[in-house]
Amino acid sequence: MNASYHRSDGPMSPHPPRSFNQSRAPDVTSRSTLSPGHLKPQAKSASSHSLTVAQVMTRDVISVSTATPVSEIAGILVGMKISAVPVVSMEGRLIGIVSEGDLIRRAEIGTQRRRSWWRKILVDGEADAGDYIRAHGRQARHVMTSDVITATEDMTLLNVADTMEKRRLKRLPVVRGDILVGIVSRSDLVKALASHRDPLLAGSPIDDAILRDLTARVNALTPSPRLLNISVHRGNADIAGLVGSAAEREAILVAAENTPGLRAIQNRMILRPRSVS
Repeated sequence: MNASYHRSDGPMSPHPPRSFNQSRAPDVTSRSTLSPGHLKPQAKSASSHSLTVAQVMTRDVISVSTATPVSEIAGILVGMKISAVPVVSMEGRLIGIVSEGDLIRRAEIGTQRRRSWWRKILVDGEADAGDYIRAHGRQARHVMTSDVITATEDMTLLNVADTMEKRRLKRLPVVRGDILVGIVSRSDLVKALASHRDPLLAGSPIDDAILRDLTARVNALTPSPRLLNISVHRGNADIAGLVGSAAEREAILVAAENTPGLRAIQNRMILRPRSVS
């Protein structure tokens, strides 16, 4: 059953290389939701809030060894259209990772760091030697990042998103112990979003239940819930009163559209005059 939402300001009507493959498991607008469904193929009845890394990660991971030539790694990134490749031992232990960022300062293309004479005085010799190795080294061990931020299969997507945002990372290798079992990237999160369908009309909630749900959602969004009056009749919501901003009004309407059971939304909210406290 499809749920359609109608916002109105008028009267409301009543209606290659190494690969590891692990086998485990108040504008007047109209908006329509897609048919109820669920995340597929991994998620069965789980909600989006409980999705874990194991349900969305890529299991067939392209990886390299410490002795893999840098030129070969560059070819893998370009050929496979990926931005990084894990470095593993013969036993499959995660040792490091080589990303595009590790390859942009290379002597072959003239992008190696060139320090001025005064910076050479200020920078210690170890850092200077490290820059030279990363620019001229020929194997993965010379350019890889050894301190790798990882994920585990039972991590939630919320934790993954928080880590990626905080660390400014595009992907996280997934380990079981210290063994590489997969990789989760930003694109995996986007794929999960693309395949998600909200079961907004799983049943037929009664008006009282819809009103309680909608009221709770609105109260969490507005600093002045007493200035609003919300009612629900036959699955149709009427929201009237004062709001502090256009953004607050839009957030309330979005919250209403995400409330299961609602069929239509009557928007009678107006912006609160600044003189009104």
